[in-house]
Amino acid sequence: MFRFEDDKCYRMPAHFGGGAYDPAAKATYRDVTTLAYSYTTDGRQLADLLPEGFELLRPELIVQYQQCREVDWMAGSYYNLIWVAAPVRFRGRRDELEGTFALVVWENKTTPILTGNMMGIPKIYSDVEDLHVLGEKYRSSASYEGSTFLEVEMIREQPMGEQELKALHGDLNSFGWLHIPKIGGPGAELSVPTFFPMRFEPSSGWTGRGTLRWTELTWEQNPMQWHIIRALASLPMLELAPAALMKGQMILADAKGRVLQ
Repeated sequence: MFRFEDDKCYRMPAHFGGGAYDPAAKATYRDVTTLAYSYTTDGRQLADLLPEGFELLRPELIVQYQQCREVDWMAGSYYNLIWVAAPVRFRGRRDELEGTFALVVWENKTTPILTGNMMGIPKIYSDVEDLHVLGEKYRSSASYEGSTFLEVEMIREQPMGEQELKALHGDLNSFGWLHIPKIGGPGAELSVPTFFPMRFEPSSGWTGRGTLRWTELTWEQNPMQWHIIRALASLPMLELAPAALMKGQMILADAKGRVLQ
């Protein structure tokens, strides 16, 4: 008979045992290309998307496209993602931290979706294309079963200086919410805010002109996600900041992740 052991980490299906992953494979992403966007929006509308305990710091939506290669913990494999977040402060009984709250993360592979969700990062699937690069122009898109809901584009213009890159180098506080629905009825078996730190180490970067376009989908086009896309697409894009293109590596400090209190 299988029995759980308190000193082991388990992933579904847990009855095959814990500790199946290689402990030497660190959560290092050795080749990450990022397109970063942010724009001012309606603060009240954005704040309505944040769970209790999180306070919006600025009326700003952050959207990042990342093309991840040479991922150690995936045995050198790769995937792409779209990260949508808001700048927040968490105020709890014990913790008070500032960082970004992940509203939704679209990824194009099952493995990182499953592992991220265990940490409370709200990851769901979409077809996130590899970057299309033509000269100084970079572009990509996210779609579901042929229906595109997000397009990003950037024209690379000005290289970042040493001081700009140094300012981007460092630890990042990322927050999420781990919600496990109750089986057979409303409510939750577990519903808690989470802390998921990471470290960004850029090697090069550029600023430039960016464009970002949301396209709302119908229930028929995307029955599990259409309401998420609609909520984000309805946030007005009042002022789009200059876009940034960065190359470097990302290190996920998952061992330091925890439930916020």
